[in-house]
Amino acid sequence: MYEEKILIGTDTTSGISPQILDAILVASNTKTLPYGNDVFTEKCKKIVKNIFENSDLEIIPMVSGTASNSLALSSFLRSYGSVICHSNAHINKDEGGAPEFFSGGGKLLTISNSLGRIKAEDLLKKIDEINFKRKSSPGISGVSITQLAENGTLYSLGEIDAISKICKKNNLYLHMDGARFSNALASQQDISPAEATWKVGVDCLSLGATKNGALAAELIIFFNKSLAKEARYLIKQTGHVMPKTRFITAQLNAWFKDGLWLKLAKTANKNALYLRNKLSEFNDFKILYLTQGNEVFVKMTYLSYEKILKLNIIPNLWDQIDKEHLVVRFVTSFETTTTQIDEIIGRLKTFF
Repeated sequence: MYEEKILIGTDTTSGISPQILDAILVASNTKTLPYGNDVFTEKCKKIVKNIFENSDLEIIPMVSGTASNSLALSSFLRSYGSVICHSNAHINKDEGGAPEFFSGGGKLLTISNSLGRIKAEDLLKKIDEINFKRKSSPGISGVSITQLAENGTLYSLGEIDAISKICKKNNLYLHMDGARFSNALASQQDISPAEATWKVGVDCLSLGATKNGALAAELIIFFNKSLAKEARYLIKQTGHVMPKTRFITAQLNAWFKDGLWLKLAKTANKNALYLRNKLSEFNDFKILYLTQGNEVFVKMTYLSYEKILKLNIIPNLWDQIDKEHLVVRFVTSFETTTTQIDEIIGRLKTFF
């Protein structure tokens, strides 16, 4: 019926921001030292220190989110240790065992709940449970949280602070998977990057730009510099040192310039709310969770999902609830427009 596919299941289908494309061209035409000893990477360090209001942090540019998360975790996760995360966390469900692989066998221990985020009281129970069986359980190395969480919801500063206090009391490191950190930050009023991270006890942040306008640009930010020393050895050992690092940091410099990273995220977030409101008008769909970033999760029947695919609308098949119902994820990007959303809604009205 409709020849053109509308890909609305992930923000990684988006293109590259024009400002970042221009920055890549500039980097290509600039001859400078390799392996991070270039002018773009030096500039990136200064920019990140300024944005996060911290002159005593370390950065390591990366290409993929999986490597960024796994190597950040491996800076404190040992082969005999463990990291606590939510059962739906990307590091647990979608990274092919990479954290365990890069740490030489470290274990991920999970907390499950319908909230999609770790609750402080559940974390305390988990730590007590593990410590009670100390002889047979791996020692706890740290905790990992995802911002935005995998169901698109937001950890509040209070929630992060409560988790951080538990970590500090138990000598654990706190890692944040920030693949959509920019979306989370853009959705909060008057909260700075510093207040959202190290000021509430985050030791290291895997900051992602790829989902929000970049070609391939990720960044591990170590607010705890002692972790960066270990990470650098692991990154070299695992083949993730980039000879032409300038092509990553040039992207990041353009991404941060004049607040572009937040402008792009705000556009995606705004259109996610617009899409949510439009989808909520259909009786066949039940919106799940708050839309606090750029993701909308919808409960529907298998029959409804099949109808959507026939309309050449391609969301992400997220989860199965029972034999008749499933969860579908819609994701907007910085390129998504209200016109495109209206086209989706127009198509849906032919079947629903």
